[in-house]
Amino acid sequence: MFFGITSFLLILSLNLVLTFERFLRNQPEQKRNFTIENLRAYVRWIVSWKKSFLKLECWDKSLDYVIAWGRKNFKGWTVWVFYALGLSYIYLALSGFLFAWFIPRGLFGFPLLLHVAAGALFAVSLTFILFLKGRDYFLEENLASSQGESQRLFYCPGVGKSFPKIYLQIASFWCFILAGFFLIASTLGSMLPYFNYPAQIFFFNVHRWSALVSVLAACLAVDVIIVE
Repeated sequence: MFFGITSFLLILSLNLVLTFERFLRNQPEQKRNFTIENLRAYVRWIVSWKKSFLKLECWDKSLDYVIAWGRKNFKGWTVWVFYALGLSYIYLALSGFLFAWFIPRGLFGFPLLLHVAAGALFAVSLTFILFLKGRDYFLEENLASSQGESQRLFYCPGVGKSFPKIYLQIASFWCFILAGFFLIASTLGSMLPYFNYPAQIFFFNVHRWSALVSVLAACLAVDVIIVE
């Protein structure tokens, strides 16, 4: 119960902050602040946006955008690694959190088997992504070469300040990678016959909270890395 409520509120809060930041980005600089007027305008904007997002045409455009982004940033056969990571992660996140939120018994049956299979694909894809893109989010010379990109700012409504987007890109990438490897390690640990019941419970909790960190990092990464 505690995990379900906490995870739902954190995911909802982060996405509200990210969408509110996008709303303020389109406002004149002198109006980019946290006011009742802006909140009301944001509610009207998000309602109209949600209505349009229910249309199939909007989903098609979103899918085309992600495919085009993958082809642009991953050359040759490596784009299929990105697609495999995305598809497996979407199923893992949806199956894991929907069962955690709405089904007291938790994940079981055929969805659980698919969850394990998707987890294996996710583990392989994540490892490839680390080797393919890790340098872009770590080495100082690569950050220096992206000086123009670092001038792009991300306005944080909570503190009323703007931060270079490149730092949020680095943070979201590495949080996603680290949380992913905690997910993999906790899964492997729970499968091994060398641990007692308290250890299995520990691995289960590590897996759940790592999944939450992973989803939060993924939401931030989509906003600051993939979506222009």
